[in-house]
Amino acid sequence: MPPEHGQAAWILADATTGHIESTHNAQLLLKPASTQKLVTTLAGALALGPDWRYKTQVRYRGKLQNSKLVGDLLIDFVGDPSLTREQLRDLLKRAGVRQVSGNVLLNQIRFGGYDRGNGWSWNDLSVCYTSPVSALILDRNCVQGALYARPDQPARATVPAHQPVKVSAKVEVLSRAEQKRRFCELEVEMSPPNQYRLTGCIGPRQDPWPLRFAIQDVDAWGEQLTRWALGQAGVRVSGGILDSRIEANDWPALAHHSSPPLRELSRQILEHSDNLYADSLLRTLGAEHFQQPGSFRNGTQAVRDILKEEAGIDLGPSWLADGSGLSSHNLLRAEDLLAVLLVMAQDPRANWLMDVLPVSGESGTLRYRRSVLGPALKGKVMAKTGTIAHVQNLVGFIDTDDGQRKAFVLLQNGLSISPQHEKNIAAGQGEWPARRFERRWLESVVAQEPIVKTNQSATN
Repeated sequence: MPPEHGQAAWILADATTGHIESTHNAQLLLKPASTQKLVTTLAGALALGPDWRYKTQVRYRGKLQNSKLVGDLLIDFVGDPSLTREQLRDLLKRAGVRQVSGNVLLNQIRFGGYDRGNGWSWNDLSVCYTSPVSALILDRNCVQGALYARPDQPARATVPAHQPVKVSAKVEVLSRAEQKRRFCELEVEMSPPNQYRLTGCIGPRQDPWPLRFAIQDVDAWGEQLTRWALGQAGVRVSGGILDSRIEANDWPALAHHSSPPLRELSRQILEHSDNLYADSLLRTLGAEHFQQPGSFRNGTQAVRDILKEEAGIDLGPSWLADGSGLSSHNLLRAEDLLAVLLVMAQDPRANWLMDVLPVSGESGTLRYRRSVLGPALKGKVMAKTGTIAHVQNLVGFIDTDDGQRKAFVLLQNGLSISPQHEKNIAAGQGEWPARRFERRWLESVVAQEPIVKTNQSATN
């Protein structure tokens, strides 16, 4: 049986013919969480193709003689989520300019509007899975650090010296019992430009607690990392390093850096559930489809248009707020996600997406997912996970014992258990109800047994 109190929806179909074999609540609008990445990557596959790449360019305006530029140098950032500071350094070296009399412009016209999606939880914005999805992305717009929490000592936070951020800590080191008694946990306060202050409590630990901070001030981050890259590339600049949002397609190009192809970027999105890569793709689709700066708003409309025009998928009343599924505003039906899966399985333009899905017990987010690690399921499930607060979803393909491939959507929303039940599970007494239901549901499909019935209407 599905978990009590929550909502469950599913649909199961033959991946080759599309024949529906079981359905339950398939028209119910539910939160897709990261299974929404399937929608985004399918739109990307249909509109851009597997070999498409982000292209970051260095351009100039003025007079260039030998390696001296009398004028401005411009770096055209286009939302490449894989771009690193070292790649920027190498790009500047290839451009061949060693002296700039004017300014270096960091151009971000590719994207417009907010760099985070509507419905992203405010208390997640300090961590790297909500890094700003800006046109200028360097090192994932994320900084790693560490929090040392030794017993009977004040906690101490550090970041590498070369990172242009400031982190301070006023954190108590307390036992778990004392933390619970005082309702105390680790919190972070943010202030410009990219300053972080840790407060609250944390448990003692011999090894440092890992920290990952999402950059808050992209312009300051870009200026500081570009200054480093220019220095490393041997480029002297007389002017400043300035933010820019101008059309510069008529400026001559000196060099460019290409990202990995969309095929590999999509592997990062689907296999590793990368929010930054997914939402940058969404904003890029908006830019490409509407020929204007890409935003979350035009990106989601572009996805709807592309799926309808290229694959005949009408998302109808479903609601898209981002490309990653991170927003709590997203709503999709199980039948929407099944339509996406069938295009992946049957359309030659999208077949390659099946090759970049996680595989149960082997890769990505399914490598250690407990519901699919048993011998009956290991290696037989190729699917995208979807998890946010009170949501556990799984959408993809499964191979039955007799060699048939099925497309399936299994959505579970509104999940919660009592504090005592949670305590029992933590003590090894029992299993999470949603996990148990997911495992049994999948095992039924593999064995070609009837799908679990509920007290609500369902068909087989």
